[in-house]
Amino acid sequence: MATRVRHIRTTDPNDYDTSVAGPAGNTTDPTPAHTMPEGGRVATVSPVNARAFRFGLSVGGSVGRDDFVAAVRRAEDCGFDVIVAPDHIGSRLAVLPMLASAAQVSNSLRVSPMVMANDYRHPVIVAKDAATIDILSGGRFELGIATGWIEDQYQMAGIPYEPPRSRVDRFEEAIAVIKGSWSGEPFNFNGDHYRVDALTCPRPIQRPHPPLLMAGSGPRMLRTAGREADIVSISPLTQGSTGFGKFANDVATSDDRVRAQIGWIRQGAGQRFDAIELSVMAHHVVATADADTAAAKVAAEVGVTPGEVLSSPHMLIGTAGQLVETLLDRRERYGISYIIFGYNDLAAIQPVVEKLAN
Repeated sequence: MATRVRHIRTTDPNDYDTSVAGPAGNTTDPTPAHTMPEGGRVATVSPVNARAFRFGLSVGGSVGRDDFVAAVRRAEDCGFDVIVAPDHIGSRLAVLPMLASAAQVSNSLRVSPMVMANDYRHPVIVAKDAATIDILSGGRFELGIATGWIEDQYQMAGIPYEPPRSRVDRFEEAIAVIKGSWSGEPFNFNGDHYRVDALTCPRPIQRPHPPLLMAGSGPRMLRTAGREADIVSISPLTQGSTGFGKFANDVATSDDRVRAQIGWIRQGAGQRFDAIELSVMAHHVVATADADTAAAKVAAEVGVTPGEVLSSPHMLIGTAGQLVETLLDRRERYGISYIIFGYNDLAAIQPVVEKLAN
């Protein structure tokens, strides 16, 4: 197989153009308390390193209906479990309408924002929109959410870009508002950032609510995610990141850092840790028969060692068989079982998904 190396991105890692990929060909509930419609693959709630794999595909780079529908249907045909899309201010398509459309044109795919920026919307609106999609999709929605972090987009919309502590304070209140809104009963909340009075909201189909995915990289966010989320997406972002300027370097995450991040999740989760699904996005995929050369090239571009490139959970380099073994090893090593790919990597990753699905 010829080496296929994509240059390291310095822009949005979810910005995949669905019109340029080559041909390619869960309904899992992360917690035992949820109930879901029939017809899906259900992961067990056994120790996390034995959890069934799930695979998501990002279609955030779609620019029109035809390429979007083709991307969603191809993902379903290839055995993916979830369609995801990012949430950004700017010219790209809006995340929740995209996901509602993805559910409409597919039969079994779950849909999830990856991830919504809390600061862009009031949590009451998020809760109602999410419940609506869950109802109209037959219970296939998962809410991915985090604080928001891209300073330029805050400035574009005139949203104050506050320090991380303030954004996380507001985020923690937002999670309480969203969960309370989904309770099926009038809900009251009086916090420093949000106040609601006798609020009612459509009740989602999934019980007690749609699976909640929270993304984070630092200790406070990951402890909060461990305490509140059903799925935790481990981000490679480092302290002080306000945009994509050094994102490529962050992606080469060390083994020690990933273990520390999982430790923070465990601290927040306590005894419920084994019920949490751990996730990463594979930001860089290189299909090649010469993994060492490809890793050295990537390492030189981002200023890390080839070993760090090969070991980062956010990168995959090698033949299809090697990628299968790498994902199995990372599931055993870290407990990471939900992997999200960009659409441009679909041709390279399809045989891997076919091997590990089910």
